[in-house]
Amino acid sequence: MTYDTIYWLILGAAFVLTGVVGVWVMLRTGKLLPSFIAGTLVNLLIIGAGWWWWAHVFAGSEQDFSRRFGLFGFGVCFVNDEVLLFFAQLIMKRKVSGFKYKPDNPDDL
Repeated sequence: MTYDTIYWLILGAAFVLTGVVGVWVMLRTGKLLPSFIAGTLVNLLIIGAGWWWWAHVFAGSEQDFSRRFGLFGFGVCFVNDEVLLFFAQLIMKRKVSGFKYKPDNPDDL
């Protein structure tokens, strides 16, 4: 298995597991903060382990560009996962809590 394949598997696992854990905790508790923290911890563990692995695979000055490019990709993946997790949980929070939109003007529907 190539390093590229492992890299993309780590990114995919981070995306899927962050979402699954965050949504599962949201369904169990109905609270945004604990579910967001749980998803963030999973994301930190997976991306942190991937970050450490990538930094050690491409050690040395001759592989500096590959190392930096890969670490930048892990950073972008982390931020994307967190944004998607937050908005998915925010939408779930409104549905779980029974939030109903009540316009001031009935014509706004």
